[in-house]
Amino acid sequence: MIDYHIHSNFSPDSNSSVEDIVKYAREKNLKIIITDHYEAVEKDHNFKFDVKSYKEAMKKYGLLVGVEFGWDGKSKIDIDLKEFDFVILSYHAYKEYDDIQKMYENYLKDLYNIIEVVNDFHVLGHLDFPRRFVKNNEPFSKKLYPLISEIFKKIIKEGKILEVNTSAIYRYGEPNPSYDILKLYRDLGGKYVTIGSDAHRLEDVGRGIYDTLGNLKDLGFEYIMVLNDGKWDMEKIV
Repeated sequence: MIDYHIHSNFSPDSNSSVEDIVKYAREKNLKIIITDHYEAVEKDHNFKFDVKSYKEAMKKYGLLVGVEFGWDGKSKIDIDLKEFDFVILSYHAYKEYDDIQKMYENYLKDLYNIIEVVNDFHVLGHLDFPRRFVKNNEPFSKKLYPLISEIFKKIIKEGKILEVNTSAIYRYGEPNPSYDILKLYRDLGGKYVTIGSDAHRLEDVGRGIYDTLGNLKDLGFEYIMVLNDGKWDMEKIV
């Protein structure tokens, strides 16, 4: 199994050392990529790391160098994403509204604009991310599916990969994006997915991966995308 979304103490919201993560993953027979936060956003400057030190730490343990890059769509991008083997593009700095569906709509429009500008990424992270934090974890309305479809059409055309993020399963029972949104991706011809736990604690590394792979197979996904020697391969879901 793989887990391609993990945070170490290079992210300010995790206390797990790279060494401990590697040891834990080996015990669980997991192939991992650590993807610490690097945010280019207007107000919060804490979610950054020294790229040189970070790369050295990953290479010390024989890991590919991953990053979860977040951008607000307007701040200066002060990192060269080409330096990384694996880049998740995420959008965390969305504006909150009392009208949840309106907030979701604006989030999707902003996200589309972001992927219009940022090209040096491999994976689009946790698509319906704001759902984690709203009252009753209200799902994205199907009225928003045309907007989501435009995002999917763009990443499919450009050969990008969609992340299935298992973290939300333990909040409201399904991943990001939801199973209905994953069906939409599949119906639009989307084949390529990665999977990650989004673990910020050591004990969450690999959490939910096995069961979610089974659910993906039920949805018609045959393969999970994996990186082998710097090249993308399709690994059959069994």
